[in-house]
Amino acid sequence: MNFSINILKFFFGYGILVFPLLLIVGPLISEVYLILLVLFSSYYIFKENKFDFYLNKFVIFLLLFYISTLVSTLVNFYNYDYAKSGIAYFRIPLFSIAIWYTLTKYSLFSKKIINFYIIFLLIIIIDSFLQFSIGKNILGYQVIKNRISSFFGDELILGSFLLRILPLFLIFIIIDNNFFYKKLNIFYSLIISLVCVTIYLTGERSSFFLLILFFAIIFFSNKYLRKFIIIITIFSIFLSFSISQLRFSDEMNPSVRMFDKTYNQLIGKGEEQYAEYKKRVFNKFYIFSHDHHGHYLLSYKIFKDYPILGVGPKGFRYLCRTKTYILENDDGCSTHPHNTYIQILTSNGVIGFSLLIIAFLYLLIEIFRSKKKINHKKQFDNYIVAENVILSAVLINFWPLIPTGNFFNNWLSMIYFYPIGFYLYFKFINEKKLS
Repeated sequence: MNFSINILKFFFGYGILVFPLLLIVGPLISEVYLILLVLFSSYYIFKENKFDFYLNKFVIFLLLFYISTLVSTLVNFYNYDYAKSGIAYFRIPLFSIAIWYTLTKYSLFSKKIINFYIIFLLIIIIDSFLQFSIGKNILGYQVIKNRISSFFGDELILGSFLLRILPLFLIFIIIDNNFFYKKLNIFYSLIISLVCVTIYLTGERSSFFLLILFFAIIFFSNKYLRKFIIIITIFSIFLSFSISQLRFSDEMNPSVRMFDKTYNQLIGKGEEQYAEYKKRVFNKFYIFSHDHHGHYLLSYKIFKDYPILGVGPKGFRYLCRTKTYILENDDGCSTHPHNTYIQILTSNGVIGFSLLIIAFLYLLIEIFRSKKKINHKKQFDNYIVAENVILSAVLINFWPLIPTGNFFNNWLSMIYFYPIGFYLYFKFINEKKLS
């Protein structure tokens, strides 16, 4: 009996904590694990009559969002391949609930998990620096478009991945009772700084901006981590300047992509031929870039014809190729609109978009509440501080003013909803402590 319990704890419990590793291995393995975890948690929730995990305002909200996705999918049924992602999307919110339940069921946070993540992150960091300096990584994956990708190969998502697992590592070390031990604090600061430098070297501008935003939110709302963040910032600036000089070629200079290219894209430098039919904002700049500007104009054009329920999760890619919606010069068409809020407005209509706005406003309010709770505490409470950190991580995932990937992409959906499970766990743990 104890053996079977330990197996379940090892596979589902510790499996949750190392889930990011599965995202590197591939979408199939992570998808299978997600389904098994949802089945496991559902079985024990019903068996143990712990229906509070399902009967609460968070699940009701997630259910409403899924219903809006399902209805928009079925009303705009183009073909089964386009519809299946919307129909099966219920498993993604259930993933968050499964994480919340499993973290509650087992005692999982330990020094072993911290050591695992230190090794895990160092391997990725060393591999990335190697690829940046000699042009290929340990597995022989070469630099693509003057950008590093480490173990992700052809997919330029290394920065996005590191951005999403950094808060988890921070949570694990906060829960550890030795967090304020000076030597460990410096060591952890160095590891996190190296992660920040790696995100910078990837040239992923959205990830780099969200990284800055993440630390800014924590600095504003968490008095206990301000000194820690200042140390990380100093380390990161120094290391970024030093390591960027070791680049494989001059074309890989991350500052050029981060700043020069961003400015040129905003003002439309090199895109003057499109100025006649694609009006810039105040005739001065594009929204992020000429291409993004086109996506948003096309999204608005589609939205006007489907304002209430939208066109479904894959409706944009289907309709943007039709003569009705195609823009001048065949511009603006893509697999998705490249912004979460515009994508939801187009795919789920006003109903789904309203739910997303409500979620964002809730997160903002919770940040201020979290700040208030921390300020009222006379002593460091690691669980309340951890809740603040993971809440900040969820907030940056749903930050509106940034180009994003496809919200309904399996990989991105999993990495978006993964921290929500941790947030629910810490929130309810802290509420029980206060009651």
